[in-house]
Amino acid sequence: MKRFRGVLRLAAKYRAERNVNQPRDENMDLVAEAEMGDQAQPEPRRERRRPLPDKVKNIVWGRAAGRCQYAGCNALLIGDEVSGAAEANAAYIGHIIADSKDGPRGDPVLSPKLAQDPNNLMLVCDRHHRVFDRDMVAEHPADVLAAMKRRHEDRIRTVTAIDEDLGSHVIRYAAKIGTNEAPLAKGDLKWSMIPDRYPLDDGWIDLDLATLDLPDHEPDFWRIQIRNLRAGFAEKVRGRMERQEIRRLTVFGLAPIPLLMELGRLISDIATADVRQLLRSPKGWKWDPKAPTLQYSVLRPSGPAGHVALKLEISAPVVDERIHSVLGNDVAIWSIAADGAHNDIIRSPVDLAEFARLFRTTLDAIKVAHGEDTIVHVFPAVPVSVAVEAGRSWQSKAHPALKIYDQNRKLGGFIFAHELEHAS
Repeated sequence: MKRFRGVLRLAAKYRAERNVNQPRDENMDLVAEAEMGDQAQPEPRRERRRPLPDKVKNIVWGRAAGRCQYAGCNALLIGDEVSGAAEANAAYIGHIIADSKDGPRGDPVLSPKLAQDPNNLMLVCDRHHRVFDRDMVAEHPADVLAAMKRRHEDRIRTVTAIDEDLGSHVIRYAAKIGTNEAPLAKGDLKWSMIPDRYPLDDGWIDLDLATLDLPDHEPDFWRIQIRNLRAGFAEKVRGRMERQEIRRLTVFGLAPIPLLMELGRLISDIATADVRQLLRSPKGWKWDPKAPTLQYSVLRPSGPAGHVALKLEISAPVVDERIHSVLGNDVAIWSIAADGAHNDIIRSPVDLAEFARLFRTTLDAIKVAHGEDTIVHVFPAVPVSVAVEAGRSWQSKAHPALKIYDQNRKLGGFIFAHELEHAS
């Protein structure tokens, strides 16, 4: 080894002496410089990206709750169901404004300033990282990505702030209304409940989802639908309520009014239940916090008669002639009416609770005026939530029996559909 080092020193000394003693050939130097000029100059070395600190990564992950922040994706980025790798990390952290001025949405001033700012970073899946950083950069300006991030994080804050005691089982009951199907999408229902309630993971209860292909003017329609509803409720709800497995219900119904009143009777007012209403404008199941308080009026007949009728005029007025065409002229007509009745009038739970109170007190007054054995013929023009609450408010042992009618255009008016009767 010592001999090898000695050789290296001698060679270095020889080259140095040769360079000193040998005259410089300027022509050769010019030729060399020209040849070097003909060669392509190497590209300037790109500045090495600084790794994100763990603190910054943790903030981004926490705010996103481990889900893709690209609008409409929301994919969980932990674990892989295909391979079974439960702890696989499928996340990318992408920049809204690139960390380099030459990158996607880069800026000479903002890029270095925001390179490690959590507010400039999005947690995303591989697919959408490629979309906004490679394939469709022009379609994804910084403000669009920032809005996606903001909406996602707002939603996560709202959901995670919900008290665990606000979990609810959810009843979905939908049947045909005339010729129209009435599906109830889980996503729409879930977000209408938050933040006041949230659906439990195993809490979805479907009683009927438009599986019966029978029009409502057929004689057997009401009998079969009522039987199916009662059987479904007994199988999926009643036993679990008695065992206190179900402590709170949120009820979404879109079905003919007599069926919804029967559903309300099955639930009863003993159970803690939030009955919801589908609003027409804006479309959705979320209550309107700005809705003005609804005013009701109760009208009593002038005297006794052979039949007793109760008009529920919440969605629209019900003229007396329609009652007389069914029951004849010898009828005492009571009414619970909403001021300015229209088909989008129930917009808050306060309005619904006030109707339920009036319905109970009116049935009590009818019982006093007409006797315990009277039968009340109910002619409803009501929203779906009012129908359910009417059924919940009716008490078998305290109130008169109710015969419920349904407006059927094909048959030319109100027809008898169902009866809420005293238990034998």
